[in-house]
Parts: sequence; C-alpha cells; structure tokens
Amino acid sequence: MMDRAPVFSAIRMLRGGQSFTRADVGAIDTLLDSLGIARSGTAGPAEVKIGLSPSDFSAVAASLGCTAAQIRAVWEVESGGGWFKDVRADILALDGPGGFLDGPHLPKILFEAHIFDRYTEGKYRPSHPNLSSARWDRKLYVGGEAEYVRLWKAMALDRHAALLSASVGGAQIMGFNHKAAGFHTVEAFWDAMKLSEAAHLRAFASFITAKRLVSALRAISNDPDDCIAFARGYNGSGYAANNYHVKIADAHARHA
Repeated sequence: MMDRAPVFSAIRMLRGGQSFTRADVGAIDTLLDSLGIARSGTAGPAEVKIGLSPSDFSAVAASLGCTAAQIRAVWEVESGGGWFKDVRADILALDGPGGFLDGPHLPKILFEAHIFDRYTEGKYRPSHPNLSSARWDRKLYVGGEAEYVRLWKAMALDRHAALLSASVGGAQIMGFNHKAAGFHTVEAFWDAMKLSEAAHLRAFASFITAKRLVSALRAISNDPDDCIAFARGYNGSGYAANNYHVKIADAHARHA
C-alpha cells in the first residue's frame, strides 16, 4: 500500500497551491481507494516526536559548556514547550490532507507582520494590513494556534517570505535565521521543526553558536543582571520592555 500524502502534494502543486474543498478530498480519496493507495495520514503525525527528556537538555548543555538549567530557562521563557497538541480541526482543515498544516500536533509559532512586510517590500501592506506592517505592532498577534491561520494566509501571498517571517519551536527561532540554525533552506528548517523537539534543541545550539551567544548563555543565573546580555542578544533591543532578563532569571531559579 502506498501513502496518499505525495499524491495530495502533487495535485496541490498542479493546482498552483490552491486549497482542497471537502468535495475535492472525497473525490480524490475515492480514486486512491480504487487504486489501492492507503488513506493513512501523511508522514507527519506518526513520526512527530514531542517533548524533551532531562538527558536531552544535559547532552546539549555539555556540548555548549553550560548547564541544563540555563538552557531550560530560555526554553521556558521563549515557548513554555515547543508544541501545540490536538490542534483545532478548523486550522488543520485549512489546506487539507498533504498540506502544510497536516497532523494533530504542530510546533508553536508567532507570525511577524513587520518581517513579512520587509521581505515583500510592503507589497501587501494596503491589501493585508493584518499580515504586512511597516513596523512591529503587538495588536496584530492573534496568539496560540491561530497564528497558523495568519501564516497560512501569508503563504498564499508569498510562501517563501511567509516562512521566513515566523518564529517557530521551543526556542522560537525566526525562519530567516535558518542558516544560523543549521539549515541551508528555510523549507528544510520548517520540515525539521515540524518533526521533533530534539530538532528544535539542536537548532538552538547551532543558532547561539553562530550568533556568538554561548558566553552570554553561560552567564545566565538567578540574577536578572546576569541575564541581560543573553536577553538582548537573543530577543533584540526590546528585551527590557518585555522583561526577558527578569523572566529568564526567574525561570533559571526554578530549574537550577
């Protein structure tokens, strides 16, 4: 028996990336049944590996010369865990079987309209102000799983720019940082981020090494002042307004 996922992907490509209607899916499933092609889901759900063990954190900490508590503090503040579980059915149904949103679990994301605006040179700012903004605007966030709706709509406008414009996973690494995270293309980055939280952790290690933040990570302690260098380097100049250094120090105290 063959998996139907590649078939759906191929049909979607021929359709120019258009979504499937319920009638489309039914008709395709009937055809695949007649050909003996399995209805089992795509490659995603059965293979996704959610969660990290203490030994996962310890192994990466040893490779970076820091403590597991220092990494876990960042993990807690950035995402509180890398996955949404049992993602809402209406979100999964947006692009149907074989689509980008397939599977019952998806990594946490946050879509950044000002980044999408930058990569599309403001082209969609007048027509899609909720997806493309000249500057960062907290009010544009919808939060939680619904950020996938924003990402999916942006992908319909410019897939590559959209994938560059969202942070993803346990460490909330931006798509445009895919090379620093160890991936040649942003598509490869997203494929890995959707597969396992261990991949999130490896990407984090690559990213902070590439960005020369290892020393700042090693300095993290229960004292917020010791967390400033990492908070600034990792989250940018807005770290203080969001109290990232204080949050990291508090999280470190819980994990130390």
